[in-house]
Amino acid sequence: MTTETTQVPAAAPAATTMRAVQIARYGGDEVLELAEVARPEPGPGQVLVKIAGAGVNYYDVKIREGWLSQFFPLAFPHTLGNDFAGTVEAVGEGVTGFQPGDAVFGLITVFHGGTYAEYLAVDAALVRKAPANLPLHEVAAMPMVYLTAWIALVEHGRIQPGMNVLIHAGAGGVGGAAIQLAKHFGAKVYATCSSNNCAFVYGLGADEVIDYTAGDFRHLAKEIDLAVDVIGGDTNLRTFEVMRPGGTIAVVLRNDPVEMAHRERLSAEHGVSVKVVAFDTLPERLDTIRELAESGAIHANVQQTFPLERAREAHKIAQSRHTRGRLVLVP
Repeated sequence: MTTETTQVPAAAPAATTMRAVQIARYGGDEVLELAEVARPEPGPGQVLVKIAGAGVNYYDVKIREGWLSQFFPLAFPHTLGNDFAGTVEAVGEGVTGFQPGDAVFGLITVFHGGTYAEYLAVDAALVRKAPANLPLHEVAAMPMVYLTAWIALVEHGRIQPGMNVLIHAGAGGVGGAAIQLAKHFGAKVYATCSSNNCAFVYGLGADEVIDYTAGDFRHLAKEIDLAVDVIGGDTNLRTFEVMRPGGTIAVVLRNDPVEMAHRERLSAEHGVSVKVVAFDTLPERLDTIRELAESGAIHANVQQTFPLERAREAHKIAQSRHTRGRLVLVP
């Protein structure tokens, strides 16, 4: 009598490399390169996330160009990207709040690696459970723009029901997020955009949409309590003229020479406070973003997705500053 034994195939070894979009120097979109790099492993207090999507932001363009190098000097080669959503692949020593398979999202700084990649090892403190009602590649588009809008409206603007809020570039990432948050807080929202984006911006909830190609926003927007400016230049200067004394302009940009040169004078002339919105990961606020998304109060507005190898194309669109909704890289 013979006994047959069944051979169980050995488990395939975990991959030791991954694909990532990196830059080896500052420059135009031509410096973006798809590279094969070492796959990270989670250290103590970290989780390893298999990335389902990485948001593409104008902020990423400025990092790539070196415009923010005085604030965020990079060590090359550098993997770009700050927004992410995905599933937990593994957890490091001491991590108790997550387990493999959890759907998560978050926002990292340039000093925590990069999200234009297939995997990310990240401090568990920067990660939160993802909204359960949205695909993960859409969730990836939410952290930076919604946290930026939150800082502008809530922390700097102290938004209240009934306020008149002016949001420039309403079809863009931060603008679209700010419209939805402002409506959630009960404000009357004026938003500027180009003519081909008017219907889209109305769909986000804006009460008054101003086509800047057809007229000056100063003709319609009046007695504004809070403005969100992601443009700067002459747009910023004209915004002071529609503000109510005691109002606030939240400036979502750094080192715009026109805005900076006139800020103090115009602020004094019009009795308006100017607050600069700085980058912040705010992981605890992501819980609020998740709750608002699950309630249907806000959504992601993803318009285009790209594989990693088309990162240059995504950056060209982001750099044009004429985006509608959000752009996402999908590994």
